Amino acid sequence: MPERPDLEYVVPILHAELAGKRITGIRVRKPVVLRIAVPGTPEALLVGRTFARVSRRAHFVRFEFAESDAPEVIVSPMLAGRFALADRRSRAPADVAVACMLSDGRELRYRDDVQMGKVYIIAKDAWQQVPGLATIGVDVLDPKTFTRAAFRALARTRRDQVKVFLMDKAALDAMGNAYADEVLWEAQLHPKVMARSLSDAQLDRLHDAIVSVLTSARDTVAARRPPLDEKLRDFLNVRGRRGQPCPRCGATIRTARVHADDAHFCPHCQPDVRGTSIVDWRRV
Repeated sequence: MPERPDLEYVVPILHAELAGKRITGIRVRKPVVLRIAVPGTPEALLVGRTFARVSRRAHFVRFEFAESDAPEVIVSPMLAGRFALADRRSRAPADVAVACMLSDGRELRYRDDVQMGKVYIIAKDAWQQVPGLATIGVDVLDPKTFTRAAFRALARTRRDQVKVFLMDKAALDAMGNAYADEVLWEAQLHPKVMARSLSDAQLDRLHDAIVSVLTSARDTVAARRPPLDEKLRDFLNVRGRRGQPCPRCGATIRTARVHADDAHFCPHCQPDVRGTSIVDWRRV
């Protein structure tokens, strides 16, 4: 999915490009992505509305409109969702799920080739209508609230593996699969270690890794200025690099299942200190 560094680049561009633009038409090509929680069709609910603000809330993108009676649109891009702005006369790619025609002659396109993402139309501020939107965890890039002490206290309440903890948006705002792997590699922690078993020193190292990895990724994406619908991952150290050498020690990067997700890690830098694996990754 687009993760926080991606969205922190994309969302301000969407806001700058869309604010003040009116929706003149809607085209729904993949209805499976739509979730309408208020009476009416997408056309009746959105055509004629003027964009007022685009913002990020965890891994959701929130579109607000200027009219007082307007609903709002919440997009959860999930695995493959992405946005594009294009001339409406240009040929739309086959993966366009929903397109909003704009008063300036362009289209806002939501693209999703696997149709896992969701486009919610809800009553204004009715966040409880979108699973996972109402409760968002501590902002990991806010130094006033995301302190080492606050992170240690939060981790002590967990009864799950550390990668599961990192990806819990109700606890932390916010990481997904890719950056959880990068953070754990930076902190030299195995993705399956139990969060509450970590020492204060390990938790402090993990806290610092969260801040440094996400800040560096955000700055890298912003500096390279990719197209809105391009997801940059080529600068990551372990994610997507199974079978390649670890950039820190040279050991072969491996994968493991962590609940329903996969994890990329270095068996040498991030040993399974629990000793419960069938394979001792420290010796591979």
